Amino acid sequence: MSSHHPEAPSHRRFAARPVSLLPTEELANRALSSRLMRTAIGLARWCGPVTPVDADGVPDLADVRVAIEKFGLWPRALCRDREQREIWTEQLDSVSQAEEFLATWRTAQHLGMIECETGQARPARELERWLGSTGRILRWWTLAFHLCVDRALRGTAGLEPHTALGRLYESPNGARIPLRLVTQEVLPARETHYLPSRCPAWSTVLLTRALVQLADAGAVSVGWHDPWHDPWSDTSGAHGHRPGPAWVQLTDLGRFGVRQILLAEEQSAPLTEEFIRLDADEFLDALADFSPDGQLVALTAWLDARAPQQALREIVAASSGAGLALRRWNATMALGSISSRIEPDLYALLRSADPTVSSLASVVLLASRMLSDAERARLTAEFGHWTAIDMFAAATCLGETGLKSFLVSEAAEGIDRLLLGDITRLWQPEHPDTREVLRVLGRHHPDPSIAARARAAEAHAPPRPRP
Repeated sequence: MSSHHPEAPSHRRFAARPVSLLPTEELANRALSSRLMRTAIGLARWCGPVTPVDADGVPDLADVRVAIEKFGLWPRALCRDREQREIWTEQLDSVSQAEEFLATWRTAQHLGMIECETGQARPARELERWLGSTGRILRWWTLAFHLCVDRALRGTAGLEPHTALGRLYESPNGARIPLRLVTQEVLPARETHYLPSRCPAWSTVLLTRALVQLADAGAVSVGWHDPWHDPWSDTSGAHGHRPGPAWVQLTDLGRFGVRQILLAEEQSAPLTEEFIRLDADEFLDALADFSPDGQLVALTAWLDARAPQQALREIVAASSGAGLALRRWNATMALGSISSRIEPDLYALLRSADPTVSSLASVVLLASRMLSDAERARLTAEFGHWTAIDMFAAATCLGETGLKSFLVSEAAEGIDRLLLGDITRLWQPEHPDTREVLRVLGRHHPDPSIAARARAAEAHAPPRPRP
């Protein structure tokens, strides 16, 4: 399948949409206030001047009980029941059962807050000085976040971290996403094939538990419409009660943390202040890499940095010409968001002798709902066939899977019939991608009758003019 996507040397691919971050001092303050960091620092101070530890660097059971009481490191399900907490602590007969304590203790050790040698643990000698360093605090938190992500998403929920974190990162800042949507999008598809009917609900519980662990790191906020819901219990009680819908939101600190993960894997994760300086060609090409939510954020950021007429000039210059169908597709999306502010300019572009420019303007106007029925009919008759070819040419850039999805989408509904309803119009004027589009439609269109008409139109194409 051919590609109309420009691969100029300047084109950069982005792993994630552009983001804005808080100043490092504010991020460091939020890191220190997270439960995970607060407790890890507390344990480091608590073990001084020295605390005896075993060969694995873990305190004895008596000291662990003291730390659990001091820092509230009971199992989650017991946190609101004092009597049950006391019973659990008394019955604790192995440090291995104190999972909350162990996870935080190991984190503090891993970060270098606690030093263990010759059977004794003590606070790192430079601990208090380090706590005054913004850079050190953020490095600590980033490493702790990486550990938490691996433990929570891989260990608890059985998910690849990028699946869940990518969904949250792409959402607009401050967006509260219903947990049911996150569950539907990130849980492995294989669950629906062989697990019992109760397992999807149980998977939601596991995902919720993982998100609560990330909330301890300060990376996400999780909320319930039912204030009494316990995320560490089953989704239904003894009487079949189900909690209200939950939501999850990536915090500013979490956005910083996910970006650090992307950068550590040498993925491109632009900052908004860098992204808005991109030239129009790079900006339009980048839109193809983002999710729908990411596209919305990227569009808003880039367009807000320019006057509407300036944005129009830059976008038209970058998207006109042969071989740029996908870029024009993204251009119509960008210009559509400011169409009411550039309406006269769009009408002026309709008179352009370049069909890539005039058809671009017609698509934006047709999508704007600013036209009368008569104007819509006129533009459709004048530019409809050329624009339809351009749209299908752009869709071929999405790969076979993306093309097939487009062919059954609402965006493509009726366009294929318009295109093939009057074969003579296909060549007046001829779009440079007409023949390729007919070949692709004939091979991949899900409607056999339309596929056959596309093959017939391709077979009766007029001879190419000699250069």
